Amino acid sequence: MELTRFFPLVGIAALLAGVATAQSQTVTWEPSYSGSCSGCELSNRNLTGWILREGNYSGATLDYAFMAGVQATGVNLERANATGADLRKAVLTNAKLAGALLAGARMQEVKATGADLHGAMMHGANLQGALFVGANFEDAELMIARLESADFSGSNLKGANLERANLTGSVMDGANFTDVRLGGATVTDASFRDVRFSGADLATMKGFDTADFSGACASLTTRLPENFKLPLCARLAVVEVAPARPR
Repeated sequence: MELTRFFPLVGIAALLAGVATAQSQTVTWEPSYSGSCSGCELSNRNLTGWILREGNYSGATLDYAFMAGVQATGVNLERANATGADLRKAVLTNAKLAGALLAGARMQEVKATGADLHGAMMHGANLQGALFVGANFEDAELMIARLESADFSGSNLKGANLERANLTGSVMDGANFTDVRLGGATVTDASFRDVRFSGADLATMKGFDTADFSGACASLTTRLPENFKLPLCARLAVVEVAPARPR
């Protein structure tokens, strides 16, 4: 029986090579996948609609892969190269994407609540209408990214670079914007309710006059546009507990 009947997306030579180099790994190339494929070469592959729940793709090469609608809850894509990949409407809930390369990736309407994108490189990525509630974008690179109508409520963007990004109509309520860079970013009609902007650079953001900053706060080191003010963030009270006296 021909192998191509079972592995329509992977060439026979590539399959045999993968088996030879992954003796101790559970590797499966079926549309439903939950094994290990760390470091796999999957550039330009068509994985549209695949189920990759909790699979391990750490360090994999997925640049320009077709992954629209992929079901990848809890998948490990740490340090993966997914430059230019098509991830539209993918489900990446609680996915691990720390250090991943996602420059120019198409991620419209992605559902990635609780995902970890710490240090991810997402220069020019399209995240329009995406759901990133409670996600971690600490030190992520989102320069020139498109975030229109995306929801980042409660997310951590500490130290993220959002220079010249388009945040029109996005929701950032309750997010951590400590040390975020928003130079030249467009924030028209965006919601920043209860956001902490300690140390952030907002000096040249555009459209801030139509954005909602209710409950937001800044620090003495926050850079703000001319004639725009935010209250100082209250410091958390430090309670000292006296050591118990010996009886």
